[in-house]
Amino acid sequence: MNIILLIIDTLRYDYIGVNGNDWIETPNLDRLASQSWCFDRAFAASFPTIPYRTDVMTGKYGSPFHAWKPLPFNTNALPSVLGEAGYATQLLHDTPHLVNGGHAFDYPFHTWTFIRGAEVDRAWINDEAKWPSNWAKDPLFDILEDELPTPTIQYARTNRGRENLDDWNCARLFNTAAEFLRDNKNRENFFLWIDCFDPHEPWDMPPEFMLKYDKTPDYDGRLDPRIFKGGTQTRSNPDLPDQAKARIKASYAAKVTWMDHCFGRFLEAFEATGLSKNTAILVAGDHGTNVGERGKIGKGAPVREQEIHIPLFIKTPEGDTGRSSAIFQPQDFFATIANLSGAPVPDNIESHSMGHREIALSGIARGKAMRHLQRGYFTVFDQEGYLEWHPNPEDSILTPYGSLDNIASENPDRVKNLHASGIAELERRNADPIFIDWLKNGAPGNVPECNLFDGYPGPEGFEMYSARSYQGT
Repeated sequence: MNIILLIIDTLRYDYIGVNGNDWIETPNLDRLASQSWCFDRAFAASFPTIPYRTDVMTGKYGSPFHAWKPLPFNTNALPSVLGEAGYATQLLHDTPHLVNGGHAFDYPFHTWTFIRGAEVDRAWINDEAKWPSNWAKDPLFDILEDELPTPTIQYARTNRGRENLDDWNCARLFNTAAEFLRDNKNRENFFLWIDCFDPHEPWDMPPEFMLKYDKTPDYDGRLDPRIFKGGTQTRSNPDLPDQAKARIKASYAAKVTWMDHCFGRFLEAFEATGLSKNTAILVAGDHGTNVGERGKIGKGAPVREQEIHIPLFIKTPEGDTGRSSAIFQPQDFFATIANLSGAPVPDNIESHSMGHREIALSGIARGKAMRHLQRGYFTVFDQEGYLEWHPNPEDSILTPYGSLDNIASENPDRVKNLHASGIAELERRNADPIFIDWLKNGAPGNVPECNLFDGYPGPEGFEMYSARSYQGT
């Protein structure tokens, strides 16, 4: 059996038609989902992009979450296990972080192909960063600074000459994936990992997709690049007019639909080649984002439903379909895919085939200062909602799915149980006892010296690739 794993960056669970959304067009994901098991309780664990993929690659937890750092060369990674079992393994991606800056997510694969053009990709130097044809200043955003940040300028350089739909990186990614299927239609032993960066920021897409969601008279669908930078000074600026905020929200919806349109090319090839008869396909988001919830645009800590609740569809050649409430985390891809392939499941991983957990634990681990701890330690998810965990239970926030309300005061017993479950899960995952004791004692003072980041920031000399992209060029 062939196996395809498609990871889609920044795709929210509730922005897909088959998951109950009635205003965003996702016909191709919906078509695949109609032939699949659809998971309603899948959650990211380590957050965001690179930590999530470390979860998938290793089938293990960090301490307690994986930090943003390169994949260690001594990792018994999922593609390596499949390769040893006789699979030909291919990575096809436009997510620049996987290989740029020494992240090394290519090395476990037999072959890999990188599609250029996404955010933070630095493909070209030239004297003039000419704006793509779908960009134009809009008076709606004149409250924002005129000067574009370095990443936006570099993005324009990388996408110089982009005119036709097939010039966009998302289209090239899925067109290349379709070509891979046609070239390998007679195989029964390939593992294809497709890593799609859309609908990650910048929420930049062809105008015809923007016009599906913003029907303002005389609006032509072009985007003002001043909104591409995150933070309270731009996209989350509370002083932006309501129409400007609505346009930003519409741009995320438009990019979801644009990604789905490109995915349709791949899905057509999947069906036309006959590979659907002998190939399993797993499709998941890596995390979500905020599009106005709590006045915020973009992702951050503490991690909540908007960031962590992800879509997951698993289609097998047998054609089983339905909806599952099994709690699934990214580590569970390892055992699930190994079982589909017949490859052995390593003894030292923490992976459950098809999920089936009592709770999910999610959080961010970025740096030793742990600034995020001032805004939330980690989050515990169960079947009904999620608890933003604080050392003092009375400071923890309990929120039901599909809501922004804090219902902790009306549910003290549930708060107590989820609070205890969260710390017990840290212990089960072998988080440093010094850290656990510190949390149990109310987290007084600074974080104690302990093994919390599993070697952060990585090898000597390593720094996050995206951090360097914000320096001048």
